[in-house]
Amino acid sequence: MSTTDPEERPAGILAILEEAHEPVALDAIDRRILHILHEDSHISQRALAAKVGLSAPSVAERVARLERTHVIKRHSIEVDWGALGFPMLVVIPMKFAANADPLRIVTELRRIPSLTEILILTGAHDMMARFRVRDHADLQRLLLERIWAIDGLESVETMISLGRVDDAAPLRHILPEDDQTPGRGEGRRSRS
Repeated sequence: MSTTDPEERPAGILAILEEAHEPVALDAIDRRILHILHEDSHISQRALAAKVGLSAPSVAERVARLERTHVIKRHSIEVDWGALGFPMLVVIPMKFAANADPLRIVTELRRIPSLTEILILTGAHDMMARFRVRDHADLQRLLLERIWAIDGLESVETMISLGRVDDAAPLRHILPEDDQTPGRGEGRRSRS
């Protein structure tokens, strides 16, 4: 169950995690709107309405409802990190020491400007952080001056991404536009 009142959220690291929301029922038009916005978040309401066969005010209300129900968190852009001068993606899995304060560790990590994401995990590691750095020297400074200086980390691994296999339409794999069951890969719709 999701909680909107900050005083009802648990203390500690749970207090800073993304809030979970209840699943929202979507019809075919909602799914189509999501797919179109996922491909082009800057499309005009009029163009979006034309693509889904509704009036612009009807589409505006549907988009507003998707935003209110947290299906759409934000309209954003994807940047080319290399073009910005930060071509290296570094993934750093970490384990907490037995007496560590995870909230303090996360707070310290969030002060590092090159941080792009923190994931709290189950399994062999407690957490994984992703950073964007300029080069080997930048990575060296990140590790020696920032990461390794954080008390409470038992182990830290460093993985450098060699590249990314881009998926042009990741939403299509999880949320099909039709009423078929998601997550079954290719051939999820039977044809007779």
